[in-house]
Amino acid sequence: MSIEYVNLPLNQRSRARTTSSDAAPVKPGPEVEAKAAPHDASRKPARQEKTAAPAPAAPATLQPLGPEVGSTTEFLLDGQTAVSNIATPSSETDAVIEEAAIMYANGQASLTTQMLQAAIASDDLGELPQTAWLMLLDLHQISGRQAEFEELAIDYASRFETSPPAWTDRPLRNQPQTTAAAATPTVPFSGKLDGGCEKQIERIRNLAEHHRTLRLEFAKVTAVDAAGCGLLLATLRKLQKSGHDLVLVGASELADRIRAIIEVGRRDDTEDCWLLLLEVLQLLNREKEFEELSIDYCVTFEVSPPAFVAPSDGIVNAPDESSAPVRSEHFMMPAVVSGQVDELIVAIATYSDEHDPAIIDCSCLERMDFNAASRLLTGLSPFCGNGKAIEFHHVNHLVDVLLKVIGLSEIIRITPRRN
Repeated sequence: MSIEYVNLPLNQRSRARTTSSDAAPVKPGPEVEAKAAPHDASRKPARQEKTAAPAPAAPATLQPLGPEVGSTTEFLLDGQTAVSNIATPSSETDAVIEEAAIMYANGQASLTTQMLQAAIASDDLGELPQTAWLMLLDLHQISGRQAEFEELAIDYASRFETSPPAWTDRPLRNQPQTTAAAATPTVPFSGKLDGGCEKQIERIRNLAEHHRTLRLEFAKVTAVDAAGCGLLLATLRKLQKSGHDLVLVGASELADRIRAIIEVGRRDDTEDCWLLLLEVLQLLNREKEFEELSIDYCVTFEVSPPAFVAPSDGIVNAPDESSAPVRSEHFMMPAVVSGQVDELIVAIATYSDEHDPAIIDCSCLERMDFNAASRLLTGLSPFCGNGKAIEFHHVNHLVDVLLKVIGLSEIIRITPRRN
């Protein structure tokens, strides 16, 4: 039964399959004699009489576990998530490595360190010795234990006769805003901002329903017209009215493009362009330029100009990062993925709409808890099933093993961090 399987430690799973039950054996019928079940057949005689041939073993499914169960191998699902087809360890060595990955995923870094150290000291890691070493090196790196890392790296080089991973300073804990911003849904504008930008405007509306913060990029806009300015003006006003936070990239360049098509005293269909320029200057917090332009607007259209209102704290103007290929081309995962991951799934799916394959850079990712990984598998499966190509790059070895355990590697290409 599946609940009996879940409650066994990982390193006993393979033995559990062949261990007989304490119940008295019942002589099987001729149809099932070759593969009789170890349980008391007398309890369910009707089911055995109808069995024409032994059914193939169903894949193990995790059942909700009661609060009294405490083993880390039960995956700490809290009765909320059930993941089927969990990869079964092919040996006790695999079981140790997988259990270490699951313990770390659920925040038990100290116990994970002890387990990996014991496994390495026993030198009984079968065909996967390097995996355990690399997991422990990554754990030292993430925990900031440089002395232990350097000592283990020397032993690693001696043991495997190859260069060990190098220590790198990663002040991720001191930069939470960087990793959070990396997962912010982004809508880039490029070329001419005209009536054809309706697609980007619609995408902004859709993302705004699920996200409080949006990143709008205008650095690649080369020209504007009245229709495009009117669409963007209405959208910016609506986002601010609804209390959304905005990260604006290239807003200054957008202002320059708008200035190029307006002229003081010329009345035509460019009023929305004037109003968008005033809006952008306000978002840039350029009060002096705003006041000068408002006078020109008043003279041109003979109406009172809007009053200057300083942007809220939720409006951020970011520099154009197009010269940084990693940040501009790849989706950056945050340092820790835990809890609800609905927004992260939507952000990855949105990114995959414009990139094929969608490269998810996990170089900053330190840990992903088991529940979050399970929900990520469930959330991304439909997109991958529809032909989306998603790849996780630079994954540390602790997370790499976890993603293989839950089966995410079956739908997404996962590339571990190189030495």
